[in-house]
Amino acid sequence: MLRILYEDEALIFVDKPPDIIVARSHDPIETTLFELASAHAGPIFLMQRLDRGTSGVMFFSKLSSINARLTRHFETKQIRKRYLALAEGELAERQTIDAPLARIGPISFGVRDHGKRAITDVAPARATPDGSLVEVVLRTGRTHQIRAHLAAIGHPLIGDWLYGKRNAARPMLHAAELAMLHPLTNEPLRVSAPPPADFLEVARGRGILSGGEDKVTAYESS
Repeated sequence: MLRILYEDEALIFVDKPPDIIVARSHDPIETTLFELASAHAGPIFLMQRLDRGTSGVMFFSKLSSINARLTRHFETKQIRKRYLALAEGELAERQTIDAPLARIGPISFGVRDHGKRAITDVAPARATPDGSLVEVVLRTGRTHQIRAHLAAIGHPLIGDWLYGKRNAARPMLHAAELAMLHPLTNEPLRVSAPPPADFLEVARGRGILSGGEDKVTAYESS
């Protein structure tokens, strides 16, 4: 089921569920988020991606005439994304990770001197010895940037089978908010989505959130 967060004549924002791919890759049968959104909105254009296991806010363009402008907004960092993540261990200090990333395997990336510059801001919301809820803001947009950077500082995402341990159904990463200037009106536009049930269940199971905290409480704590 497609959950629409915002829609007008130019853009459609959706709340991506975990464990669905954004666009067609190798499987000719698997349903994609792009197909679900286009079935609702008609012709659309892919402007960004989230990993299969990442949930949360993403958007598609509905007008070819605005795509070049949206691309420029991405390139000039005028489109800002905020994530919530569940990380292993007690990540209690606010920090900026400024470490270049390069491909180190068929699908993995790591900190290497010859890599492309990558900058990630991390702010703890809840920190416990059994895991932490952190807010993450990207200043650059490298592949697997959050996953690789958190692993590099010793706090991989809970459930990250590639950079940490396969101890949850997916890497616990949620795209909580996207802010931009509307490509037609130039007015500020901010769209958000609360963390899904599986994210909160893992947070409660680790004692990062108490059993009585609901989606709104967890989201606002960030």
